[in-house]
Amino acid sequence: MNVRARLAVVLPSGEPLMAEGVVALSPGARLRDFFRAADQALGLKRQKPFQRALSGRPASTVLLRGDRVDLPEGLETLLADGDDVTVLSPMMGG
Repeated sequence: MNVRARLAVVLPSGEPLMAEGVVALSPGARLRDFFRAADQALGLKRQKPFQRALSGRPASTVLLRGDRVDLPEGLETLLADGDDVTVLSPMMGG
């Protein structure tokens, strides 16, 4: 199954990173599986923004189908073909 990935984060270097693509997953995959596969699927193995989002530093906002998902509780959420996962990090402190 295919899940659309969208990303808008600030890397530890302060550089903004925006990316979009498709992550191919096995049927029955959970949000946890998406995060494990997304960096490689989008060619971001060096920066690892999806793995960084799971660390909680800085706290990221994760949307699934447009609805906010609380982490780590939401990592066991089942995904479906055509789902959309968006990861946003804070752009500024304050």
